[in-house]
Amino acid sequence: MSQTSSFPFFGNTNQFQSNNKSNKFNLKTILDFSTLQPRVQNHLKNVYTCLLGATLCATLGICLSMNGWLNYPRLAIFASIITSVWLFTLDFNARTQMQCFGLMSATALFTGIYLSPLINLAINVDPQIVMTAFLMTTIIFVCFTLSALLTKKRTYLYLGGLLATGSSIMLLLSLMNLFGRSQLIFNINLYFGLAIACGYVLYDTQLIIERANNGDMHYVKHALLLFTDLVDIFVRILIILIKNSTNKEKKNKNR
Repeated sequence: MSQTSSFPFFGNTNQFQSNNKSNKFNLKTILDFSTLQPRVQNHLKNVYTCLLGATLCATLGICLSMNGWLNYPRLAIFASIITSVWLFTLDFNARTQMQCFGLMSATALFTGIYLSPLINLAINVDPQIVMTAFLMTTIIFVCFTLSALLTKKRTYLYLGGLLATGSSIMLLLSLMNLFGRSQLIFNINLYFGLAIACGYVLYDTQLIIERANNGDMHYVKHALLLFTDLVDIFVRILIILIKNSTNKEKKNKNR
């Protein structure tokens, strides 16, 4: 008698084992980007390499500003707007390639400079907050990026109208809060803005893929889109953590 038939209660164990093997976690299957064209895959590699470089430039800007070098956060805001707008007006070709890289690096550097006061505040509240915010931002960004990349249909492109409406509502709330100074409006804007920023990661990622499919290979400009989303998520998470840590400290003092 065969081994499988001697245990009728368990049925066909060979079939069970084969099904068990097929249900095993397979990272290669999950991270299968074969639905993307090779040129689009290569474009995305360039985009995320450029995004990594921009993140390093922003980190350099934070370090320089906090150590007394280039400590002009207000000027840095206007400088980053000028360089980013300038970058978006340029076509990407052999003649303008280095100029695009320079503008991207400058935008990221200026972004780091104007973020330095917030980073400094977070360190004064709790030195661990900055690293926690960075890790949380990385996890959120990676998860939403993978969701956008692995979705075969470009359904997240339909989020554009909703995200634009949400951004308009946030702008209106911010203007209202300039006069009212309401903590409730501030909190709504903070958390709602975080949700909008996460939505933009989905939308911008699929927009980049769609544009690459249509021949737009300006990966520096595309990296700037994602860099803006990344910074927006990081800033909002950092503010939330600072706020929670401060409230917790106040409660402990009142006991």
